[in-house]
Amino acid sequence: MISYEQALNLITSQISSKPQSLNLPIAKALGHVADQAVNCACYISPFDNSAMDGFAFRYAELQQGRRQFAVVGSSFAGDTIDQSTEGAWEIMTGAGIPNGFDTVIKIEDIAILVTNEAGRPTKIKLNINPKDIIFENNVRKKGQDFKPDDLVVEADEVITPSHISALASVGIANIRVRKKPNIAVISTGKEIIDDANMALLSGQIRNSNGPSLMASFAGMNLAVSYAGTIRDEVEDFETCIKGLLNDNDIIISTGAVSMGRHDFIPESLQRLGAEIIFHKCKIRPGKPILFAKFPPTDLNPDGVFYFGLPGNPVSAHVGLRFFIMPLINRLLGLKAEHPVRAFLTADIDKKHDFKMFYKAFATLENGHLSVTILQGQESFRIKPLLKANCWAVLGEHQHKCATGGLIDIYPMMANQWSF
Repeated sequence: MISYEQALNLITSQISSKPQSLNLPIAKALGHVADQAVNCACYISPFDNSAMDGFAFRYAELQQGRRQFAVVGSSFAGDTIDQSTEGAWEIMTGAGIPNGFDTVIKIEDIAILVTNEAGRPTKIKLNINPKDIIFENNVRKKGQDFKPDDLVVEADEVITPSHISALASVGIANIRVRKKPNIAVISTGKEIIDDANMALLSGQIRNSNGPSLMASFAGMNLAVSYAGTIRDEVEDFETCIKGLLNDNDIIISTGAVSMGRHDFIPESLQRLGAEIIFHKCKIRPGKPILFAKFPPTDLNPDGVFYFGLPGNPVSAHVGLRFFIMPLINRLLGLKAEHPVRAFLTADIDKKHDFKMFYKAFATLENGHLSVTILQGQESFRIKPLLKANCWAVLGEHQHKCATGGLIDIYPMMANQWSF
């Protein structure tokens, strides 16, 4: 039986081709990986503009102590930029600073002395000492946010809403991103019931793995389809797989990979032409996990990847988090993930040489990151996952970790932490 590290190396080494890319409108690029660096080609702000509703002045006149001014014009956001050589200029937030003016005082510091028939101010007075005003007060300078050649998005970076905002502001409409894999999910087991409204008969259980996997991939903005539940019928399973091979990059099943009479998946995959890369791994939970690959095609130069996850819910969670997600990250050209170290709040020990993935809860107080191993570590118990915010991992040959010792932790889903 291979170690987790050997299994992970076998998974990632199956990918030899360069990630495929496509051009997307930025509004549809959220969560995708940038295939190129994007640099700014302009100034943002594109012109000096006001950060406040108020009035524009010449700093030199303010320094003379002058308090009363005639209002000679007004500007709103979107107006063309005017020019004047005297007085004050009414200005709104975002409006261009008129040529000849350089400083803005907010409306709250101004008294309106005279208005015209339309109600616009024609004469004003400062309520503050003009000599206390600093040069270019409340002025957003041209290029204060972005300048030409500033980096907006790095290659290999996951695009966030912040990137979308920045790309739109600098006039980028489309961006090249890595093509995400198409994924299909299958559940197996005659005991599995998909319909939540159906009353359970003796020996039946609800399908938790299918909805959980579907929701996880949807939350990562991945294209995923559900192929249904196969009731331990070999012919039905093989027919289902044949129908999925042309349209998917990754196929995932849950159940039927252990050593029971109905655990038929390994033999079926081989009959269908797949190569079993490994079956079983020295981990808990999730030991029976299977990884296989179908031959390459023109559409899939690396082949179609297959993961057979154990049926126990927590085993399926571990398979997704620590086997499938590393493959997806590699397909997208992302860097390998690294754990964070946290101080353990209570002793843990194990007697076997298996890598352990514990449901855990991490807290950060006064710069001190600590982690508690939760009760209920059995692979069938879903309830502890509701309290977990991380996975704590104890190495294959590490049999214990004492209170206060350091242990590796990972977020519940990949790429959730940015530090």
